[in-house]
Amino acid sequence: MALAVLKKCGVLALVFLILGMVCALIGRVLLVMAAWQISVAWGVGVFLPFGPLFFRLNYPDQAQRSRLFRLATLPCFFLYLVLGPGPAYRHYLTRATNISAQPSGYAMEKPHFWSKQTPKMPGPQVEVTPSLEDRRLTNTQQFEKLRSWDAALRLKKRDLLHSDTAGNQAYSLELEQYKAALQNATAERTALWPNAH
Repeated sequence: MALAVLKKCGVLALVFLILGMVCALIGRVLLVMAAWQISVAWGVGVFLPFGPLFFRLNYPDQAQRSRLFRLATLPCFFLYLVLGPGPAYRHYLTRATNISAQPSGYAMEKPHFWSKQTPKMPGPQVEVTPSLEDRRLTNTQQFEKLRSWDAALRLKKRDLLHSDTAGNQAYSLELEQYKAALQNATAERTALWPNAH
């Protein structure tokens, strides 16, 4: 549904772009024709920088015929910018870079693809509890990841449109995951540093 609307907006934006270019071309042709009727110098001068501006200032009555087409280009280009590839591309980027698949808690770090896979061999099961320093280091790293996640959420909220219901739902879900991870990390921090306030 959303893709069909985006395609319709893209086609409509292309129609406004072509319509604006046609209006600009007709306006320029009418201006050149009026300049050639005045003199050869004005006919050539219209092609120079600021030539059309000086012609319109000196001969406003002759330039009046092209004014309607020149003014019609403005709303056409404006509608192209509003409906055009800018919002559709930004919508695609927010979909492509969705961070909501991040797990919460200690499993936030993704395994590296270059790490060696150890073969699963039955052996003695030794339960190793991490030391206090290791737990504190892990907790500090977790807060750094939560800060970057918070920054990404703020950017996503800034770029999110109110009319994008699916994007808002995904953002709310990710925000809940972030809050749960932050609560777990804060509880772990208070357990690791009981005297720190």
